Amino acid sequence: MQRSITQATPGDGGPATPAAEPADDLHPGGSDAQDGKVRLAPFVWGIALIVLCLIVFVFTNPNRQNPYSHFVWQAQAWLDGQTSIATHVAPSATSPGDSWYQDFQPILDADGNDTNRGNLPFPPLPALVLLPFVAFWHLFTNEQLLATIFAAVDVGIAYWMLGYLPIRQEVRRLTTLFLGLGTVLWYAAAIGSTWFWAHIVAVGCLLAAIAFALSADREAAEPQPLADDLAAARRAAWPGWWRSAVTVVVLGVLGELLFRLAGAGTAAATVAGVGVVLAIGAAILALAVSGRGVLVPLIAVVAVVGGVPAALVLGAQDPGALALADAAVLVLVVVLVVMARVRPQSMDRALAAFSDTMARPESRQVAAGLLFGLACTARLTIVFGFPFLLLVGGGGNWLRRGLLAGAGAAVPLVALLVYTYAETGHLFNPVYDYLYQQELGYTFLNYHADWSIEDLRYVPQNLMIMLFNTPLIMPNQYPWPADQLCQGGAARGLFDKSCPIAVPNWVGNSVILTSPAYLLAPLAFIPALWRRLDRVTVGAAIAVVAIAFVNLMHFSQGWVQFGYRFSNDFAPFAILLVALGANRLGRYWWVLVPFVAASIAINLWGTVWGVMLGW
Repeated sequence: MQRSITQATPGDGGPATPAAEPADDLHPGGSDAQDGKVRLAPFVWGIALIVLCLIVFVFTNPNRQNPYSHFVWQAQAWLDGQTSIATHVAPSATSPGDSWYQDFQPILDADGNDTNRGNLPFPPLPALVLLPFVAFWHLFTNEQLLATIFAAVDVGIAYWMLGYLPIRQEVRRLTTLFLGLGTVLWYAAAIGSTWFWAHIVAVGCLLAAIAFALSADREAAEPQPLADDLAAARRAAWPGWWRSAVTVVVLGVLGELLFRLAGAGTAAATVAGVGVVLAIGAAILALAVSGRGVLVPLIAVVAVVGGVPAALVLGAQDPGALALADAAVLVLVVVLVVMARVRPQSMDRALAAFSDTMARPESRQVAAGLLFGLACTARLTIVFGFPFLLLVGGGGNWLRRGLLAGAGAAVPLVALLVYTYAETGHLFNPVYDYLYQQELGYTFLNYHADWSIEDLRYVPQNLMIMLFNTPLIMPNQYPWPADQLCQGGAARGLFDKSCPIAVPNWVGNSVILTSPAYLLAPLAFIPALWRRLDRVTVGAAIAVVAIAFVNLMHFSQGWVQFGYRFSNDFAPFAILLVALGANRLGRYWWVLVPFVAASIAINLWGTVWGVMLGW
């Protein structure tokens, strides 16, 4: 079997040799020039896949006039010193106006009058990513164009991530192409409106989290005897001894305090203070479990994710604050340049120490947790994929991996709770319930007023959408807009809007029909025939099922769409299974080719129709 990474020393997630560039053939030996070509090949392929997908994404929908850009308005609200967005805004020289009409809760004054402001139900990371662009272009920021760019970057991250699996380079490339053009990520990139932008941001963060976990655990994809894995799980001792145990107890107490304070309607500043202490406690937990080196990724990510938006918002409110931040950055750059000239050896040692720290499996597991937590602040249901990080990553056993990843994930998740409380007065966003009541009027979607917003009774009907919903074949009328078709006996065409052969079902289409390459995912379990299994396969399968099941409980399945957009939430885990499944066919790996080709053709058809219908 071809490996795309250098093997680790024996042991689960322990110290490993540095990752080599994935080989591009089975026999990479030869001259230095040939070795250089082999090392360069994966980089070239990665860039080529990014460029290809970017071109396809951009030209599939060259108009990009979708009015749903809630996150642009949210970012602008932050720059204006508000958490709520402006509503009922007329077009002007400084604003395109808000032509959207849904998915926000109006804020009323004491007399019940509309204040022309509203709260959004969505987690904030997608707006946070837009903040630098909105700071420059304000409400005229082209979220749809940015969606095409960021989705193409997601494809590149996927190619990098798959390089840590022991798979053929052909399978790596085809699986990456499948994610970019054979799944509904293509449709999300082409449309780029509010809901799809959130998926694109979440997919990128989740792919990066998986890559860090895989890079810290080189043996995770190697099938092992089931008995050995079970025995290793039973032998897992509590890591960090009493220090980490006490820290976990303190974090639990602080978490309970956070919920009690929020339930009592405590001032947002007090709740935020408890949240900061919780985040510090998470860092202490990582230290207690693994050592001080893990603070580097923690501090670096928090500084970037928190510092840059804070500087932009403060700068919008007070130009003096932005000037001060610019001056501080300039001074830091000057100091680094001077030190590099005066004391180059010190700089070299500092860079080497940073590199060594990031090479530690434990540091990468904390970084994986941080990125996973960030993905959850774009799409909440991703949190149910956390079992993957219990099974895969640095740490040596499932308990240590979980504590390290959990410490990293706690920082953005606690920040999400605190932000939601500051915005709405609740730890969990109440706007979802408000919208549920508004959408109960859509009786054709089979919503039930006596069921909750997340209800097990929704699973059967939503499972039919996810797995079995077909396009509308030989339709005589669109469901929306309700136009009559094929007037006067016109002949039907594949892309004839007035008389189509078939159109996507706007409620959703089967994920199997739209992306048939997913059918290869179960082949990842082939080693189970010999009572052997790997942790990547098990962890990815658990994550896919858990995320999908929670999404199926939701009353809405993302209607007015091609395909099944909620599948983006588990796609990063699912493509792991597709890649491993195809590779485990051995010399028959090429079976992946027709499945990917069919997936691309179907998504081309569906995306073109979605754009034509103005979805």
